Amino acid sequence: MEILELKHMTKRFGGLTAVDDLNLKVEKNQVYGIIGPNGAGKTTAFNCITGIHPPEEGSVLWQGDDITRLAPYKVASRGIVRTFQTIRLFTEMSVAENIMSGRHFRSKQKMWHGIFHTPLSIKDEKENWLKVQENMEFFHIDHLASEPVGSLPYGLQRKVEMARALASEPELLILDEPAAGLNNNETMSLVETINLIRDSGITILLIEHDMELVMTVTDYITVINFGKQIAEGKPEQVQSDPVVIEAYLGSDDEDEDDE
Repeated sequence: MEILELKHMTKRFGGLTAVDDLNLKVEKNQVYGIIGPNGAGKTTAFNCITGIHPPEEGSVLWQGDDITRLAPYKVASRGIVRTFQTIRLFTEMSVAENIMSGRHFRSKQKMWHGIFHTPLSIKDEKENWLKVQENMEFFHIDHLASEPVGSLPYGLQRKVEMARALASEPELLILDEPAAGLNNNETMSLVETINLIRDSGITILLIEHDMELVMTVTDYITVINFGKQIAEGKPEQVQSDPVVIEAYLGSDDEDEDDE
């Protein structure tokens, strides 16, 4: 069953077409990869999906509903959450507090419930902290609950960012280069984590330059270059596609021209 569809999506910045007539369909419980050379338009596509940059043409459909021009917070409230290529955490806050911030859309209380410390407020806080604890345990960072995020190494900050995203209980988790800055052991751990997230029933859409990781975890891949889709298919099909190889490595003719 398709849960996300991009139909003829186009995004321009002045005279630059960053995403050009992009079409894709993501099925429920898939790990779907978008790959391409630097500057291909991958992150711009994510920004269009999540409402940061509405496209000039085309549409974004979520479970059949058009969400093309919804504000980012409304997209998130629908069950679509993301991480960023550059980590965006509250560095002075603790690990637990950062993850708790991801519970915003799941909180049932209004402001006055917290002010007067009502029974609903107490119950809601307890449920939220239990969910935070679950996510810390899932990522094996519960022993760091009270540590300021800014004091943690990069790999652990990545885990906190993903834990915060999962705290909102999304249906679709969008990961923008989750392996960026990770060492080999951390990347292997990430592969295991992505599989566990998918096994829990969450669909994953990811951008990644680590081709070994992409070919290991994805079920289906779309390749884009200069904003245009140039190939799609299962990992083994895409990996051997001569058009994809040329986009990444360049052709012999280009090499001759350079000389």
